Amino acid sequence: MKTSNTHLSKSKLSFIFILFFTFSVLSQNKNEKSDLVFFYKNYTELPREISYAHLNKTTYLKGEIMAFTVYVFGKNTKKTSTTATNLYCTISDENNRIVKSEMILAANGVANGSFQIDSLFTSGEYTFKAYTNWMRNFDEQNQYVQKLKIIDTEAENIPKIKVTNSNIDAQFLPEGGHFVVDVKNSVGVIVKDDLGFGVPNATGKVVDSENKTLIDFKTNQFGIGKFTFTPNAISNNKVILDFNGTKQTFSLEKAESTGIALTMNDLENKVALSLRINENTLKQIANQEYTLAIHNGSVLKTIAINFEKTTEVVKMIKYEDLNPGINIFTLFDEENHPILERLFFKYEGINLLTAENPQIVTTNDSIKIKIPINNIDKNLANNFSVSVLPEETKSYNPNNNIISETYLKPYIKSYIENSAYYFTDITRKKKFELDNVLIAQGWSSYDWNTVFNHPPKALYGYENGISFRANINDKRASEYMMYATINNEMQLFRVNESDTDFGAVGLYPMDNEVIRFSSVKKNNHIDRPNLYLQFSPSKVPDIKNVGNTAPLLKKSANNISWENTMFQSSWDKAEQLDAVTIKTDKVLSREDKLTRTAFGKAYVVDDNIRKSYVYLSDFIRTKGFTVNETMGQLLIYNPRPVSFGQGETITTKGTLANTTNTSVKTKPVIIYFNNIKLTNTDMLYKYSMEDVDYILMDKSGTSEGGVGAPGVIKIFTNPTTSQSKMKINASQEVSAPLTFSGPKKFYTPAYTSYQSLFYQQYGIIGWFPRLTIQADGNIQFKIPHQLIKNVSVFIEGIANDGSFISTEKIIPLEN
Repeated sequence: MKTSNTHLSKSKLSFIFILFFTFSVLSQNKNEKSDLVFFYKNYTELPREISYAHLNKTTYLKGEIMAFTVYVFGKNTKKTSTTATNLYCTISDENNRIVKSEMILAANGVANGSFQIDSLFTSGEYTFKAYTNWMRNFDEQNQYVQKLKIIDTEAENIPKIKVTNSNIDAQFLPEGGHFVVDVKNSVGVIVKDDLGFGVPNATGKVVDSENKTLIDFKTNQFGIGKFTFTPNAISNNKVILDFNGTKQTFSLEKAESTGIALTMNDLENKVALSLRINENTLKQIANQEYTLAIHNGSVLKTIAINFEKTTEVVKMIKYEDLNPGINIFTLFDEENHPILERLFFKYEGINLLTAENPQIVTTNDSIKIKIPINNIDKNLANNFSVSVLPEETKSYNPNNNIISETYLKPYIKSYIENSAYYFTDITRKKKFELDNVLIAQGWSSYDWNTVFNHPPKALYGYENGISFRANINDKRASEYMMYATINNEMQLFRVNESDTDFGAVGLYPMDNEVIRFSSVKKNNHIDRPNLYLQFSPSKVPDIKNVGNTAPLLKKSANNISWENTMFQSSWDKAEQLDAVTIKTDKVLSREDKLTRTAFGKAYVVDDNIRKSYVYLSDFIRTKGFTVNETMGQLLIYNPRPVSFGQGETITTKGTLANTTNTSVKTKPVIIYFNNIKLTNTDMLYKYSMEDVDYILMDKSGTSEGGVGAPGVIKIFTNPTTSQSKMKINASQEVSAPLTFSGPKKFYTPAYTSYQSLFYQQYGIIGWFPRLTIQADGNIQFKIPHQLIKNVSVFIEGIANDGSFISTEKIIPLEN
């Protein structure tokens, strides 16, 4: 190392500042009003979401179902979103044309859906995306993107596996971004073939102008490597790569006469950051103050850097001063120009779960599998998605897992091949390899030109279900009633004569479910309105900023026959059973809820009751209430009210002189319709029992608190049945242009053989999108008994409000 002092007897360390320091955070920075801090705060002010989708496979046969579970996280918190509801999922072809799309409903940051791989698809590569509308506001790639392969086994020409040629692409990236003359430079290496895959085990050497070898290096299984050398001002350095006996030569970038070189070393409990300059640079910047910024897209920490009279400054950064996951180191000059940047990943602080040895219970036709998950707090939300495939599968090759997609991918510009590798069975070797990858990544996805000059704007709204505006065409109506749907209770909209429209947000219509409206005229007459509605969103939006997408990971397949692979597709029986399954789950959950009713008695209306009582009034009379139903009006009274203050006291003259008669005018029973308190009950005149789902009757009126109610009746309709004749005649049906796609029960296709090579490599056994921890601490599921020896179980999931799991378990099914 050259310094201004040529006295060789002095120790090298006397010219290096080695500092342990405390960072200044945004709110505590002495330069709090500096441009860097101001613009960073402005750029990161809008909250970000990120998404990850666990797919049941990545290679599909025509006739199968592509199934997936999507997880949405806060980018800064790494916890599942409690507010995201509208999730968009698309499959596009190689021309970026969307082939299929749907909107699915997320709850507590988790949703699941599926696509049928049907006649719309041909053999080829496709791209699956999962995102929210809000993600479209940001340049960083916060959405989920995964390549897929689809094979039409009946096509005459099934695409052959692409073969690479001998040409390779190599990049040699100086750590931090600059080659500097007469300074030791650390260089990241990335070598790829013409398909974008890393070239494994390529050997290379750096040579000078006289072909003298300066250093040797070798790439790992993903084509990643690293070397250090000191370039001079004269020599033109080159790299000679040898791969499979073929040599190729690449010129190294010319080193700069002045500049700053960076080297970072992970010392396990701290990071050593070394900034080096040559003598020419020292003369220019000795008295200048630089700023080292460290951030993760949320928190920015800074420290001043000054070279003074030394050509090397070393900063020792304690792990506790870094954030779990990505830390972006950027050096700025006095004018806040970014000079160099380095990414570092801190594994410590990421909460990882592990799956223990499974328990197997075998019956004649099925196998129950229980897998214990360690360190689970069952009181906190958790969800696990599981794909079960034959052990020798070639069809499950995602590039990311839930950890890499959450902690790594949103912060880099390009893609990292098989990034899931660095977060599965984590070792010290994998940590070292990931660090080499990050050197080769260069600058992060946070472009400083954009940070300073183009902060994001909320051009695309944060969606909560579907909203609408309804234009009013009838001034005679005083109220509009929107009937209950599967996910929404009945709503009543009161309008004034001056109102021209009304609207609502937070609607969740499912699977082309229609929305029904009735108008309530000023004379309390119910009629069919003539509304013109505009909905938002009205279509699935596309997302453009997907950047470079990782190619589908290679797994060599043996020569197999594609004929007679399946004799029954996945969806052949799915549609006819879905409605039954969903309806059964819904009834059970409602009955559980009704048994916990605090006041009164619940009556669930079944088909037998509907046959026995044509009108609602008939049924209510049998429960001890008095019903006056005549001339289009309906009033319900409690003949024996329990609570005090049940009516108005009326005094009249008696028939005898100087006498009076005293009576009490009884109040009618309070009526609720789908939790809307009715001010006028005439809408229930001759109301059919066809729609009524259940009724809560509280004769004491206790549920109304201290208002002295003579009784309360709450009527709930069933949105899954057709509306009654009265309601059809007096209601307007409106179809929203976009509704939520409900989750479908997953069915595996029936294969011609379960011992064939085809099935072992491309078959699927089971998919379980929404598993939760049972009372015994296990996740459990059943698979059919197909006489195979071993299965691969791929588990992804979240728990404990911030813990992650991503693992593969090979489970033997035969003892």
